[in-house]
Amino acid sequence: VDLGGKGAIAMEVIRTFRRVLGNRRSKSRIFGTKRCFNSTESGKRSKMPHSVWKNENYVPTGLFQRGLLAVGSAFMGILNPERADLIATLGETTGSLALSQLKSRMETTHEGRMILEEKPRISEQSISLQDLSNLPSNSFGYAYAEFMLSHGYSPDERPIVRHIEDPELAYVMQRYREVHDFWHVLTGAPTTVEGEIGQKMLEFLQTGLPMAALSSAIGPLRLSHSERMKILTGYAPWAYACHNSCTFLMGVRYENYLEEDLTDFRNQLGVITVKEYLGDIE
Repeated sequence: VDLGGKGAIAMEVIRTFRRVLGNRRSKSRIFGTKRCFNSTESGKRSKMPHSVWKNENYVPTGLFQRGLLAVGSAFMGILNPERADLIATLGETTGSLALSQLKSRMETTHEGRMILEEKPRISEQSISLQDLSNLPSNSFGYAYAEFMLSHGYSPDERPIVRHIEDPELAYVMQRYREVHDFWHVLTGAPTTVEGEIGQKMLEFLQTGLPMAALSSAIGPLRLSHSERMKILTGYAPWAYACHNSCTFLMGVRYENYLEEDLTDFRNQLGVITVKEYLGDIE
């Protein structure tokens, strides 16, 4: 594997992404200022059943072991970006500061505090895709069920956190993983390599997690020049515009809004869809 060549491509991606973020004349200005989400449901506890979170899968590791895990998962992730377990380990061993900041931000909103208090899980036990598929076709829940079923996905597929000792931070990481598909439905980002990288860019801007930044930089390495340019000139500006427009997405209790009209819910959150910003890019 030509790591030298891939390193040069990664630096190209990072430099271009920085230029996109630093461009004060970004297209995001077209969509107005950042949205502050005011939930009409924020005073209500969810009536849906949810799994009780226990950090029972934690694997005790020392500082040296965590360092080895971080370096090893990063290196192997470069060689094989499809290994979700390596990306998960990298996120857990490098994200403590970002997770702490995420938790603090969630605590500033009523709905975020309820998420941290109740620690709901998104799983087949708590959300029935078949039931959601019976909702009106314009609803958020129907769109989520259609997305999951059409791709053969299951809410139970998200890896369980294993390398974060603090149970509160471990839950924040777990929550981040489990809302990933909700974000796909809201943004309309496709599940292509380019679409996933674009969503990772949005996730980095929303969460600050180093793993999301690394995925955004490493992901394009195996793509052609034209595909990389699609990311740099299309998905990267979209991610910045969407982040600039929308509310803090980790502070939303998505389970409470499954019956909401999808378009109305996107507007409440200030989410700019990929199609709205880029047209039929695929």
